[in-house]
Amino acid sequence: MKKERLISEIFIMAIICFAAFHALKSIYGSVQRQIFLYGQIQALKSGQKQAIEINKDLHDGLTSYRSPAGLERLARERLNLVGKDEIMVRIGK
Repeated sequence: MKKERLISEIFIMAIICFAAFHALKSIYGSVQRQIFLYGQIQALKSGQKQAIEINKDLHDGLTSYRSPAGLERLARERLNLVGKDEIMVRIGK
């Protein structure tokens, strides 16, 4: 009787150890995943801040091009256009 009880207890202890091992392994994996996701969140927040600043710069640029002076500056800088009585001189670098 004692021998059967000892075998039964050893079997139960082995099952509990096996379950505890897998529970700890799952907890470790979950913590690792949380750390990874936190890093991803920080990278996304940084990217979002950069995108907001770029969007603001673009919006400010569009706003400045809505005025006649802004349109003239755009034509001169980006399209290489000149005024009616002007001559364009290009100097190579």
